[in-house]
Amino acid sequence: MYCRHCGKEMNDKAVVCTGCGQPVETGEGSSVRGEPWSLLMMIGLIVATLFVPPVGLVAGVIGFMDEAKKVQGAILTTIGVFMTLLLTAIILGL
Repeated sequence: MYCRHCGKEMNDKAVVCTGCGQPVETGEGSSVRGEPWSLLMMIGLIVATLFVPPVGLVAGVIGFMDEAKKVQGAILTTIGVFMTLLLTAIILGL
């Protein structure tokens, strides 16, 4: 792989170019990865999703945007969709 900024050849797993110091950009945007949400944060988001499903849907979409949070985003989105369907069924009396 070659740096988009200076053209120097570098390792495919590089995060920063050794020639110019610029972050390596992949097709998905920047390769700089964040960290997953902590356990306490996930528990808080899940509890909030149980009472207000859009919280889980929004947090899930945010999680999908960060490689480190993809699994957590999928969990929150799944819980959010399930709770939305459950609350809709309760409101409609099904």
